Amino acid sequence: MRQMVHAKPKPFLDPARRQWQFETYAWLLRGCGGYQKFLDTDLVLPIPEHFPDRGMKGHAAAAALFRRVRDHAGMADWPCIAEPSSASLDNTEPSSASLDNTEPSSASTDNATLESTSDRIRIIRYSAAEQDPAMLVAHFAHELARFLVESFEETPPGGPMLREPAIDLATVFMGFGVFMANSAVRNAPWDLNEGELVHALALFCHLRKVSEDDVDPHLNAHVRKYLRLAARDLGRFECDFRKLRGVFPIAPADAGECTLPTRRG
Repeated sequence: MRQMVHAKPKPFLDPARRQWQFETYAWLLRGCGGYQKFLDTDLVLPIPEHFPDRGMKGHAAAAALFRRVRDHAGMADWPCIAEPSSASLDNTEPSSASLDNTEPSSASTDNATLESTSDRIRIIRYSAAEQDPAMLVAHFAHELARFLVESFEETPPGGPMLREPAIDLATVFMGFGVFMANSAVRNAPWDLNEGELVHALALFCHLRKVSEDDVDPHLNAHVRKYLRLAARDLGRFECDFRKLRGVFPIAPADAGECTLPTRRG
């Protein structure tokens, strides 16, 4: 009888991109309090428990979403607010529909921008035409991740050229991977592609010890399949995860003034 040959499974990501994600997670852990503090990070989901506000429309609805995202990010004390971009003030109101909807809509946040006021309050702009609350959550989380990364003294792995992809990964690291992965099919302006975002989410779940069964119901159908493939592949790299679990924080030079994300009880 001819002996069967079992082919080695194809890696979910190529070695270079996978290694960059591990290195970037280590960079984020160093800048955000180390592995032990990371264990307090929740996986944010489109559920009423995480986003209980209902019945609001227009800017009130968007501002409520922003406050929830900021709280989940542990950045409630950071000086930032959300305002609609001037180009989108056309009486179009964001929907007050439930967040618990994993199917994409056709709206876009391409004209959303970020700026700072003279008194150092960060203004995060959003498109008032955006009808999908989940897309607004992804956008707000992404710009808060940008705010966070700007507080780091250490440059991201790969240098300044990989700063934008590092901000995408930081958004997943902060607990918003479900929103980032689901939004990728919408041609969202992320630098990481859908597969890379799903891999980053799988890395988060493995490191944070979150069950895939808790994540699956909130993912688009094809993303759900990718998550399981990525998680299976990451199971081969326990040595890399042990290194991440041993990461300690780097104290910033102005530790007395810098406030990194702090989860509220």
